Amino acid sequence: MTVLKIGLGSTVWSSGVAKGHLDGIGIYTQSLSQAFTSRSDVRIRSYTFGVDTPPLDCGVPVSLTPHFPKFVLKNALLGADRQVDQRLANEVDIFHAPDHHIPRLKNVAMVASVMDLIPQIHPEWVTLKLRRLKNWLFNQSVGWADQVITISEYSKRDIVSLLGIAEERVHVTPLGVDEHYFSRQSDVARHEVLRKHGLEPGFFLFVGTLQPRKNLATVLTAHAQLPEALRKRHPLVVVGRNGWRAETLVEELRALEARGEGKWLEYLPQDEVIALLQSAAALVFMSLFEGFGLPAIEAFAARCPVICSSTTSLPEVVGEAALQADPRDSKAITLAMLDVLDDPLAVSQRVEEGERRARDYTWDACAARTLEVYRLALQGR
Repeated sequence: MTVLKIGLGSTVWSSGVAKGHLDGIGIYTQSLSQAFTSRSDVRIRSYTFGVDTPPLDCGVPVSLTPHFPKFVLKNALLGADRQVDQRLANEVDIFHAPDHHIPRLKNVAMVASVMDLIPQIHPEWVTLKLRRLKNWLFNQSVGWADQVITISEYSKRDIVSLLGIAEERVHVTPLGVDEHYFSRQSDVARHEVLRKHGLEPGFFLFVGTLQPRKNLATVLTAHAQLPEALRKRHPLVVVGRNGWRAETLVEELRALEARGEGKWLEYLPQDEVIALLQSAAALVFMSLFEGFGLPAIEAFAARCPVICSSTTSLPEVVGEAALQADPRDSKAITLAMLDVLDDPLAVSQRVEEGERRARDYTWDACAARTLEVYRLALQGR
């Protein structure tokens, strides 16, 4: 049996491990690595751009260069770096860049993952530094890949139309759900988490970093439009780290807590998030833009009702299993909240459909589709 040697770019994953918190790309990279590790036909080796990186599940990453922006700018102007190119050619059959750290290679097949084009489509949601140099470098480097992976048909259309990548070079590999979300916690365990945070079952739940794209401001407005008695009985619980341009949101969350109509929990471990999902009236996931929308699928797995945006990738991902609303229309979101509270039969039917849908999204399936893309990249060499 021929074993495929995969070089996996792990810069964002490694950075998340060092900080103690993985973002979406970190979870994606880690989950792919774990799925590959269980297979006998592949061997994973991780590489990073940076120094002093911590050990990962698949071993200590190899540092290719300490300063990626300078490195990729040099790639753009002068071509592939001979030293890095030769090292990878000696060690792996293919290099997968899952995190936008895409080197230019001559002697190694290359696959790049692009989750979405948010910085290009909505530059107002990213920092000035990212808008300037990093956007240009990213647009350059994606074209260096032999094949491109993305996570939804919606994102594929954006990549083809905005980056000019040929449609046949862009492949959709939907994300997976951690199996822990399917495990029903005991009543004792869930009640202990609720007691710890001063909560009762039946709250509305928001999970996500405090940043403009996640649209918490509109969710707060929608919740405030519920009758006062319902706001007290079904408070809004926000789980998310303080992010970019969040000063006003922090003030509103403090006011929400002062009124006894909600709670802000900056960070919770996964088991506590699952306990909240299994205790909530609904997850309110009204993001303005998602390349996939994994929190909705995680909620489905936990048998939590979902209210989500009717825009970008989310209708494709959730199907008929979630209540959908215009994320910019607070009244529509309020009505969806009322629907959840008023129609338990419809909620139960969506919960059943949601769990069935969540079981279609596995990391093993994602890894298998990813391997198919690797083989296409190698065939093209």
